[in-house]
Amino acid sequence: MSEIVFQDVTKVYPGERVALDHLTITIARGEFFSLVGPSGCGKTTALRILAGLEEPTGGRVHIGGRDVTDIEIHQRNLGIITQENLLLQHRSAGGNIGFPIEGLRRRTRIDARARVEFEAAGLGIGHLLDRKPATLSEGERRLVQLARAIISSPSVLLMDEPLAFLEAQMRARLHTAIRQIHDERGMTIVLVTASQHDAMALSDRIGVLIDGVLHQIGSPHDVYSRPATAAVARFFGEPSMNVLAADVLGSSPAEGTQLEILGQVVTMWTPLLADYVGRSVLVGVRPEDVVIGAEASRGIEAHVHATEPLGSATLTEVSTLDGPTLSCRLPGSAPPIGTVLDIGLRPERLHLFDPATELAFLHPPARR
Repeated sequence: MSEIVFQDVTKVYPGERVALDHLTITIARGEFFSLVGPSGCGKTTALRILAGLEEPTGGRVHIGGRDVTDIEIHQRNLGIITQENLLLQHRSAGGNIGFPIEGLRRRTRIDARARVEFEAAGLGIGHLLDRKPATLSEGERRLVQLARAIISSPSVLLMDEPLAFLEAQMRARLHTAIRQIHDERGMTIVLVTASQHDAMALSDRIGVLIDGVLHQIGSPHDVYSRPATAAVARFFGEPSMNVLAADVLGSSPAEGTQLEILGQVVTMWTPLLADYVGRSVLVGVRPEDVVIGAEASRGIEAHVHATEPLGSATLTEVSTLDGPTLSCRLPGSAPPIGTVLDIGLRPERLHLFDPATELAFLHPPARR
């Protein structure tokens, strides 16, 4: 197990494109840490710098207390798995798995075949050892890559979108295999992914990277329930949070603070809004906190323009007369396209962000 430290790491590509902007993270020994963000946010660049595949423009990287910034990849004691098929096509699955320990076998008395069979059995792929990669499914190839990445007992396992493009059953199988490896071996694991589902299912902590800037680090529950910035709120969640502009009309201890959102006035009881009277704030609302029909007191007229069935609920996209589009998670079957709904917002479920800094200053109580 090794602690990992990104210390003020910056990466600037030709043309002054900043991929990482003073990234500082400490990942504890034995932690499962995921770095998530939209495409092009810099997360893969961070992993490649950690692996030694790219050099930072500035800053330092430490693994296990050792500065590895200028050390070659083969000296870092890492295992790596990616979404790409990097297996040696002329070798069998077993030959691929055993490749990292071939040199070790020559220098010691290690039984390489026994090690290969042990790792393969643990991942349920012992029956595939004599087959070539071209004859394996995509999921089976990922399992072979995983076995190859851990056979040399690295102190850190790096994973770049290892679950991308897999069907649900194989994805669940790999979730179980990866988490089992982490729990049984205490290995420090760093995952970079655009999939919030994978990050939330696997991670102890999540870092959210947007445009090269680290916006938040926290547990999956905290990042979802208490996004630190409006940018995190707009990104994190499937579907993500609706973020709307609201005018703060007035405030008094007796009557609370009135906000006008999409033409609807709601009352919130918090002293934190007092300094915003006569100004605007950003209001965040999760799709599941949008209410419709009789629950929507003095409702906002909205038109259904897209739906996505989710089983017992429907993800519904609606457009309002004021222009903004909202995502709503509605119970039951999908309403017909063009249906006019009365929607409303629960004041007690609103998140508030400063419009200038986009930093959060109020969150509703987290659901348990």
